[in-house]
Amino acid sequence: MLLRPITRLVSLALILFATPAAAIDCRTWGRLGPGQKEAAVYDLIETSVSGSRGRQYQVNRGAIERCLQRSARNIVYDFDDTCAVSSRAGKQALNTLFKNYVWTCVN
Repeated sequence: MLLRPITRLVSLALILFATPAAAIDCRTWGRLGPGQKEAAVYDLIETSVSGSRGRQYQVNRGAIERCLQRSARNIVYDFDDTCAVSSRAGKQALNTLFKNYVWTCVN
């Protein structure tokens, strides 16, 4: 039954790439306080997992969301590190980082 895991991965890919996850750039990220950064990451998790595209496909959104929530602090650190290297890094850089976390939660 190799088809079922492949179908789920394709479905998740459609969810992830249909809409951009990170709606924040490093300039905005740098203005946030520590609590605001963590809240922004939790909002990002909620938006990407529970969006209308996410409900359309058969993926375990709850498990992915819990996995991402466990990684929230590390996501904040990675966003901080990326923005420390280049305060001009755009949404795409943070979006790529976030999507990498999502992919790790799929497996």
